[in-house]
Parts: sequence; C-alpha cells; structure tokens
Amino acid sequence: MRVQPAPAKRRTSAPWEVPLSQRPEKHGVFYPRGYVIVTFESQANAEKVRQLLLDGGYDEEDVHVLDTERVLKGATEDLKDLSPVIKMLGSEGELIRGHQKGAAAGHTFLLAYAPSELETERLMNVARRVGFQNAHKYDRFTISQL
Repeated sequence: MRVQPAPAKRRTSAPWEVPLSQRPEKHGVFYPRGYVIVTFESQANAEKVRQLLLDGGYDEEDVHVLDTERVLKGATEDLKDLSPVIKMLGSEGELIRGHQKGAAAGHTFLLAYAPSELETERLMNVARRVGFQNAHKYDRFTISQL
C-alpha cells in the first residue's frame, strides 16, 4: 500500500490573515509563493474541495476559501499599482484581470498551500473531481496555469 505524504506546513502568516498592505507580493502584486489559487463557480464547490482536502490530511491553516470581496478589492488595487514594465513583459496583468472578473461575477477562490509538485497534483486531483474554473500555482519565478 502506498501512503501519500501529508502536505508541508507553511511557516509564515497565511496570506488571507494579513492586511492587504502586508500581503505577500512580488513586483507590487499579490504573489502567494508556494500556494495554488483555484477558482470555483460557486462557494459550495470551493467549500466541498476544502472539506475533502481537510479530510485527506490538510491542516486547516493551509487551505482556505477566500472572501470574494477581498479578492475583488485586492485585484483592483493590484491592477491600479501594476508596474508598466510588468504590464508589458509579464502575464500577471492578465491573471489579475481574470481574478477581478471572476470575483465581480461572484466566483469563489480557494487558496491552498502546495509547495511541491506532488502536493499540487494531490490538490488538483480533488479539484478536478468537483470541477473548477481555473487554477494557478505560484512558484518562485513563475505562475503556472494548472
């Protein structure tokens, strides 16, 4: 029998627990390194995935359903403050606009700590069973669409 390792525990304050002005950033925009943000059409689906992850061994502090209004406010601020260089060279602006649009449409966002490839795949296996809109992994140098 193959035993799945438990997800690694994060070592800093959770990104949703800090004021917007103190959240983790890279180049002035929200950047929760080591986390995956999964977008769901409904809060019920996001909560279902969260509960399945908790039942599967995730710690409560490592998986959280984000407040849609806070996502909308944060995305709007990020777009306003986004560096012109990042707008030209990076895909962050498009990603932020997608989060802003999804939050405005009432979609729900799940933030889960999944620093390794194995933990990311474990998370996405659960999200696929329920169904999701999109998902992005924030690694050290890249943001990957899952």
